[in-house]
Amino acid sequence: MSTHPFIDRWHNSAAAERANYALFLSELCDYLEVPRPKPAVADAAQNHYVFEYPVTFRHPTGLSSTGFVDLYKKDCFVLEAKQGSQAPEPSLLFEMPHRRGTAIRGTAGWDQAMLRARNQAEQYAKALPAADGWPPFLIVVDVG
Repeated sequence: MSTHPFIDRWHNSAAAERANYALFLSELCDYLEVPRPKPAVADAAQNHYVFEYPVTFRHPTGLSSTGFVDLYKKDCFVLEAKQGSQAPEPSLLFEMPHRRGTAIRGTAGWDQAMLRARNQAEQYAKALPAADGWPPFLIVVDVG
């Protein structure tokens, strides 16, 4: 049975979150027939639907640091992307090790990684500008 080209294309992707997540999410938007994110502009207050939305974390020490939401849509969601991988095939003794990404899918480690990603999304939501309010959805995506 044939699957959709989007699913076929991303089925084997693994262990390269930074290289893959923006392209994956853009193509997912096409698959879902919703608009893709907009290009970011210099005025952050105008970035209502963008990749790498900057937020400022205020620490109890008085210091602050910047984090970046993988995909943010004002009044809709904060999305945190991770990319797991499949369990590696048995390899030869001298073969280069395979990248594993966030964790191996289908394991307790992957479950824990996705819970940490959900907590990360929540921290980003808490760091949004007060004027933006709380997004109704926190989304965690395993790319592919």
